[in-house]
Amino acid sequence: MLEYELTLHHTGLILWGDRAALERLYGFVGHVVDESHIIEDKEGFVLGLCYDLRKAFEGHRENRWRFEGTEDQCRIYGVKILWPVLLIQMSLLRRAMGSIPTNRHDQAIMYELEHVVESALRAATPATADDVLHASFRAGTASYTHIETLLDSRCYYFIKLSAKERQHVLAKLMETFDPVYQSLAEVGAILRPGIIPPSAFLGSRQEWPDFEW
Repeated sequence: MLEYELTLHHTGLILWGDRAALERLYGFVGHVVDESHIIEDKEGFVLGLCYDLRKAFEGHRENRWRFEGTEDQCRIYGVKILWPVLLIQMSLLRRAMGSIPTNRHDQAIMYELEHVVESALRAATPATADDVLHASFRAGTASYTHIETLLDSRCYYFIKLSAKERQHVLAKLMETFDPVYQSLAEVGAILRPGIIPPSAFLGSRQEWPDFEW
């Protein structure tokens, strides 16, 4: 079973699970990445979720007891993941599933991941969770190359914000993955109020600063 824990400074979440649940998700993600033409780079950022999951269930990240002190106690493992990264990974996985044969077991694994992430979002940003989910879904319809080109700059921007700003800006940040945003920016169109301007992402090729989760 998967579960979540919000990070203190609203940078992302800790994805928790027992070893069986994490290994199951690990195998599923690897299968979708390998089989779908949607995910063009088979060693890229979507497969990065597999890396995080493996590091978790091998005990190299977070761990604790579930139901500690009871007959049902078991060891669970967790890994911290940035909101923009996990939302994009999840959106692309769902889209990629539409391009390959899947079964009920595959769908159940994906639904569990989506349920945990959506629950975490609603706990972290209850007022804007629907907007974040909608923007993330639209972002996932863009080409893999388009998303890959933007992901690092969006994460760099996000981690430089204060904890309070991260809570309020996530939906707007996910909107900037939309190809329409890029097209408008390239022609110098006036963006509607509240949209993050392209200039905010300048300088993102620098080394990421240290940040608090």
